[in-house]
Amino acid sequence: MDIDTIESKIGSHAPDFRLPATSGNEIGLSDFRGRKNVVLFFVREFN
Repeated sequence: MDIDTIESKIGSHAPDFRLPATSGNEIGLSDFRGRKNVVLFFVREFN
């Protein structure tokens, strides 16, 4: 998936993506489909 080609509109579903979880497994946005609220937190750098 090329980040430069992602386009979203208000009310549309966010594109799915998968990232490593702290447990060592992979977790994806689609794993939470159907839930009312999902909070995403991204840390750019941590020194």
